[in-house]
This record gives sequence, C-alpha cells and structure tokens, in this order.
Amino acid sequence: MRVHTTPPRAPWPFAVAGALAVLYVAVPVLALATRVPWTGLGTVLSQETTHDLLRITLTSAAISALLATFFGTGLAIWLHGQNRIGQAVRLLVYLPLAMPPVVGGLALSAALGRRGLLAPLLDALQLNFAFAFAGVVVAQTFVALPFVVVAVDSALRQTDHEVPLSARRVGMTRGAIWRKVMLPTIAPAIFTGGALAFARSLGEFGTTITFAGSMPGLTRTMSSGIYLEREVSADNAYALSAILIGLAVVCLACAGIPSLLHREPSPQAHAQSDIDVAKLRQLSLPPAAGQLAPFKEAATTAVVGVNGAGKTTLLRRLSDESHAVMLTQKPALPPHSTVAEAITMVTHDKATTAELIAAAGLSEIAEVKARDLSGGQAAQAGLVRALAARPSILLLDEPLAAVDAAAAAQWRKLLAAASHDRTTVMVTHNVLDLLSLADEVAVVERGKILLHAPTNEIVENPPNHFVARLLGRVVIQGRIEQGAVIPDTTGPTRFVLSPEEITLTESGRWQAKIEDIRAHSLDRVIAALDLSGQHVEAAIGIDQAKTLSVGETVFCEICIK
Repeated sequence: MRVHTTPPRAPWPFAVAGALAVLYVAVPVLALATRVPWTGLGTVLSQETTHDLLRITLTSAAISALLATFFGTGLAIWLHGQNRIGQAVRLLVYLPLAMPPVVGGLALSAALGRRGLLAPLLDALQLNFAFAFAGVVVAQTFVALPFVVVAVDSALRQTDHEVPLSARRVGMTRGAIWRKVMLPTIAPAIFTGGALAFARSLGEFGTTITFAGSMPGLTRTMSSGIYLEREVSADNAYALSAILIGLAVVCLACAGIPSLLHREPSPQAHAQSDIDVAKLRQLSLPPAAGQLAPFKEAATTAVVGVNGAGKTTLLRRLSDESHAVMLTQKPALPPHSTVAEAITMVTHDKATTAELIAAAGLSEIAEVKARDLSGGQAAQAGLVRALAARPSILLLDEPLAAVDAAAAAQWRKLLAAASHDRTTVMVTHNVLDLLSLADEVAVVERGKILLHAPTNEIVENPPNHFVARLLGRVVIQGRIEQGAVIPDTTGPTRFVLSPEEITLTESGRWQAKIEDIRAHSLDRVIAALDLSGQHVEAAIGIDQAKTLSVGETVFCEICIK
C-alpha cells in the first residue's frame, strides 16, 4: 500500500499568483541571456581584468561569508535565550536588509572611515578599512550578516524547546546539549545561511563602492566592474553579468543541498522483543537511592490528580530543585539522532548503549532516526535513555501512556522490580500503575499535594471523586436510615462503593441525570450520574446503554453488597 505524504495542491488563485511571480523573476533573467555574447564569453574570461575581478570577488565573498556565518550563528544562539532585549537586537541586526546600500556604506564610513568615530582607535592599531580590500570584506559582512541570523534564528524558533530540556533532564551539561543536540539540529540552517551570505556578498555593490571604492586590482569587485564596463562595452558587461549570475546560481544551489538531501523514509514495521528485566535493571542500577522530600526514599510514589491540577508542574519544580532525571510525556529525543546515538549521549559508551537497547527489546529501532519513531517507540526509547543515566531519583510523567498494552505490561515488570533501587515519583492516570508500582500516592490539586499516604490507605478511602473514579469506586456522602443509604451532601457518613452497587431501574427511590456514558468493554458500560448534586457512577449492560442518552433523567437504587 502506498502512503501519500504530499501536501494538497494549492487553490488556483495561489497557483496563478505563484506562476506570475516566477515569470516576474524569470523573464528579465532570460531577456538578459539573449543579450550575452556567448561566443565571446571565453575571451572575456581569459582577460587579466576579469581574473582580478573574480579573485577579489570570490576571495572577499568567501571571507565575509565565513565571518557572517561565525558571528551570525553566535548572535542567533544568543538571541534565542533573550526576550525583550532580543526583539530590539533583532530589529537592529535586520536593519541592513531594509537600509539602502549607499546609506550602509555611509554608515560604515562614519564609523570605520579615515575620519570616522573609531578612527583614533584604528590608527593606534594600524588598521585601515576604507578604500582597502579589508573594507570590501567589512562591507560585504555588514550586508550578509542578517541572512545568517535570519536562517539560524528561524531554525532555533522551529526547534522543539522540549528537546534541549529533555537532554538537560537526563543529566547532559549545557555545553554537551549545544554540541551534541542543538548544533547538529540547526546545522542545515547554518549551512544555508552561510551559502546565502556568500551569494549576497557576490552581488554586493552599493555599500562596497561607497565605503571601499572601486580601485582596480584592490577593491573592484564583479558588481562594480560590471557597472563601469557598461559605459565602455555593453557586450563585456553582459558577459560579466552572465558569469556573476552563474556563480550566484551555483551558490544558491548549494544553499538548497540540505533540503535536497533530506528524504522522508518509507514507513516500516519494527518488531519488538521481550524486555530482559534482570539485565536492564542491572544496567540501570544507581549507586544508591536519592532523597527527595517529602517522598519516601527507595520507593515509588504515584502522583494523581485531574487534568490541570499541576502534576507536571510539580515534577518540573522537583527536577529544578534536585539532581533528578525526568522524563515527560514527550520524550523529545534529538530528531537528527538515531536511538542509539541519543542514548550514547548519556552513556558515553556505544557498547553499554547496545546492551541497554538489547535488554529493552528495541534492537530493531537502534539505528532509526528519532524523528521517524512512532509515539510508542519514542516513549520506550526515552525510558531507556532516562534509565541509562542510572538515576538515584527518577521523575516520570505518564511514561507508558503512549505504549501498547503488551509492552506496557513488560515495562511495569521492570519498574516494579527496580522500585526500591531508586526514589521514583510517577504521574499516572492508570490504575495499574497505582496498584502494581506505587508504595505511596500523592494527590495533587492546584499544584500542591493535597494528601500523601500509603497506597492501601488511598485505595480503601479515596480522598475525592477523581481518585475514586480512577480506582473504579464511587464516593457518596450521606447517612443510613432503616438500613438504606440516603445520599446527602451534608450527611455524616462517607460511603465508598463500586459502580455495581448502583443500579438503574425503571422506577425507584432516587432520580439522577445522566452526565456521560462510556464503554469499558463489550459487556461493561459505565454511566456517570448526577445524584442529588453528587457525581456517581453506575455499571450497566450494553443493551441497557443503547436505550439511554446523555441528559436523560433515570431512577436508581443503591444496594450495598
């Protein structure tokens, strides 16, 4: 079966506008080609003056492109960590893109010229830029720098901010994150920015001639040579133009190399083998369990709460306050790296990485790029990377939410076996995680721990409706009269029931409104009810569910078994 990944075609008005834009650019270039004396092109190329023009143009463009790439990349990286001041600096750096070239040349003369603002300092250092080859480089760097900044800054803005955060949470240093994660990620943008800077330098004219002049063999570039040649020989000017356009085309083609080399891999299935629990536990065993107040040392604490309660915020705060390793719902592996490379960034040893991947049953995806992994594969690779750090404190945010049931069962065996090797705090919405892994449970509301108690106490007496529902229980506040439960929000007794103890009837003592109906299986359906202001759940059959609808009023009975 063929998988279609191409985007839909653009509506015809946009297609027409695009075609006109192409013609707008192409027609003048093609018209210029008709004026070029192609038969005499070799003669023009063989002239000494042409050699000088090419030497000065290519040399200055190469130097300015290197300088623009170095400083532009550094500036873009610095801007990435700034907020308000970054916006102001961006506007300043982008100014040469909007500034008339002659004005740019005048600005450089005012700053670096023989009578410029910095002239005394330059004289003391015996540096001269105006009307010198160095001035050509300075002028070209001035106009080319924004191209690199724009390319790299855009790439950094598009990079998932969770990628460096994820690397930091598994213990990588800031330097290692930039060297191994961020720079390889933005490398295509750096290359493209450098190529664009070179292309811009090739055609620079106004700023250069204003600041550095047009001295033959010293500061005269192809652009200024063409401008002067058109007054002497139009044919030579057209020939030089063709040469310059050819150089620009080659340069722009180089700028597109990263995009041309990138290929979307065809979807492939990767089998997963069983986890070697004992081996993986041994490879990820920390020296000792860490201390993380208020959680129990060398134990697993499950953190539960409604969506938006602040569970992830709590984990992030704990991560910042300790040396814990944290894995969020989004593994955020470096997209350019294979699974093995991403894990080796933590282990610093390829052999250890191979053992970890094999023990986790993920050998078939070891050489798959992170960007090509499925959600479940990425989640498991992220777990292996987190465990590879041998953390004494491990913070997990729903680590198995994206993993299929069979693989999740194996990972629970590992986490259960290693639960006392380290201090683990795990956010979960899965009752299996809570019952099979957690020694204690912390209930979170509004970013704060509402209740922290052993798991068996939470199971026996759920503190709120959310926890009760998570455990498959119903909490009703009320009282007992003549052996029957009377729902009453002001009642003295708190009853913990199962949904099977609340039944829907054609007529009964209590009326309730159906808030939701959800199927747990083919033979078990849960109806969420509003019973006298209390939210409860009743177990119903699939046939009965077909006759009911949300918002309907029904009767129910409470039968304590």
